[in-house]
Amino acid sequence: MARGEDIASLARQYLGSQYVWGGESPGGFDCSGLVAYVYGKHGIQLPRTTYNQIMVGASVSPDKLRPGDLVFFDTDRTKKGPDHVGIYLGGGKFIHASNPGQGVKISSLADSYYMDRWMGGRRVPGVSASPDPNALTGEAAPQLDAHELAETYGMSYAFFKSQPELFKMLKSAVSGQWTPDKFQAEIKNSSWWKKNSETVRQAQVLQKTDPATYKAQMEAARVAARKLAVQAGAMLSDKAVEKLAKGMVWFGWQDAQIQNYVGQYIKFQDHEVLGGMAGQVAQAIKNEAYKNGVAVTKQSVLNNAQYVVRGLTTMEKIQASLREQSAGLYPAFAEQIKAGADIQDLAQPYIQTVATELGVPETDVSVFSPKVKAALNRANAQGQPEAMNLNDFTQLVRNDPAWRKTQSAQDKTMAVGRQVLADMGLVH
Repeated sequence: MARGEDIASLARQYLGSQYVWGGESPGGFDCSGLVAYVYGKHGIQLPRTTYNQIMVGASVSPDKLRPGDLVFFDTDRTKKGPDHVGIYLGGGKFIHASNPGQGVKISSLADSYYMDRWMGGRRVPGVSASPDPNALTGEAAPQLDAHELAETYGMSYAFFKSQPELFKMLKSAVSGQWTPDKFQAEIKNSSWWKKNSETVRQAQVLQKTDPATYKAQMEAARVAARKLAVQAGAMLSDKAVEKLAKGMVWFGWQDAQIQNYVGQYIKFQDHEVLGGMAGQVAQAIKNEAYKNGVAVTKQSVLNNAQYVVRGLTTMEKIQASLREQSAGLYPAFAEQIKAGADIQDLAQPYIQTVATELGVPETDVSVFSPKVKAALNRANAQGQPEAMNLNDFTQLVRNDPAWRKTQSAQDKTMAVGRQVLADMGLVH
């Protein structure tokens, strides 16, 4: 375990070293190069860049900093994220490779330039240090009170800077020396507090107070969003993934809200098929429609698959709707269909007759076959729905020109011929 005081002491030895972009040795350092070099001398390997170094360790508030901790700043407002890092020395001071004109130097956190650009502190694993006995005293005390007061509500100075209403309140709290209780009461009475939900407030605070953790949470949400999309059979653009991830992190979306959002992006893939859960639902809808003798369009299947995934309907409701349509399409069998029978099963004798008489596979015949469908939808002399009897249906099938070409027709013709000859006494 390296002592933070020893890390700070070693860093001081390079005071005055020149600044070199990309430098990571005593011959010249840039800010992250100095940090990586000093820590490396104590057996701790850190990422090379500032942007990655802020991902290491645990967040530390300004009033809890100890020698050896890392301090991060956003000095380039044209880019998001940390771009400058230093090593905290204690007493509100930190050492850093500043710029080509100044090299490695010591600066104060109380400097308004650095206060305005503060992004966070990090404590690196494997480093121990005693609490800074000079924290919030001497030179740093007047300005660090703002940091300290912000931390009493689990926030950071950087967060307050991002919220004009709250930053104005923070300055009033510092000048008026408000108690933490009064400060917290005023925050809860602010427009920011009232117009944002708890999850939104937490996300906004985390984004500024602990950007590394916020970044990790958002990336985890993006990964989860893409996985959920695949499972649902949805195709999400990067923009849609980002919106879903923000919904999960900022607004605390629950499963129903996530499914409703993802379901909107279910679309046909190659060869007009659906993937994931949507694909399973689509196949179930097609099977159910087939059993009930109901024709469904591709768009209808897509829409209903979306609705199921989004939680706007269920397969049970779709099945009930298809059964109701089936009863309307085949009124002669309405009561049986309502009792739970499938029209495909009810039509089986007619299907078998067509298959047998015309010599075709039974799988090629269904309730959708014109002859079968017509036979099921006939009306009797009184105009009431009544299916054709099988004897009449068999004769109807035999009237099809295709029947004369079948072996069954030829056998029957030969049988009739023999009978005629027998009746004439010409054959026995």
